[in-house]
Amino acid sequence: MTAQESGNQATVAERLRHELGLIKESIAGVHGSIVATSDGFLVSHDVPGLDPTDLAALLSATKAVTSQGITATGRGQFREAISRGTHGYLAVYAAGDSAIVAVIGDSELNIAMLHFRVRDIIDRIAGYTAEFKRWSSTPVRGSYARQADLPQLGPSGLPLRRRRSS
Repeated sequence: MTAQESGNQATVAERLRHELGLIKESIAGVHGSIVATSDGFLVSHDVPGLDPTDLAALLSATKAVTSQGITATGRGQFREAISRGTHGYLAVYAAGDSAIVAVIGDSELNIAMLHFRVRDIIDRIAGYTAEFKRWSSTPVRGSYARQADLPQLGPSGLPLRRRRSS
């Protein structure tokens, strides 16, 4: 019996895990997926063998850079970005205005099938974003134990590289 059948409302975390599971189950070649806020905070993931917190921050940067390119060329608002590497794909999708969903796939992933099957799932995840406020309002993220340990940000909003002293 599911939580909804028993009269209990499923939590947003349970609903997200279910949606990420659907992506993996319904599309051959999917290694895992992740949901993050647009400002880079991890919400949920199914990415075995990867650091989801760092990945969430990188996905935010991917969306930011791609959005600037789309705006500069007059193509509207960011919807998706696909990157292909030697061992597979990274697909990054906007889930409403405040969240990102990324799908990591191997080289056998059929991108057209991914686009076709993931649209409804992304729309449902976008519907949950109102409940993500507690993730993006957290002042310290990832492995930073103290506010002083957070990286300094440059004019672009990206972390500045720390110089190592010899």
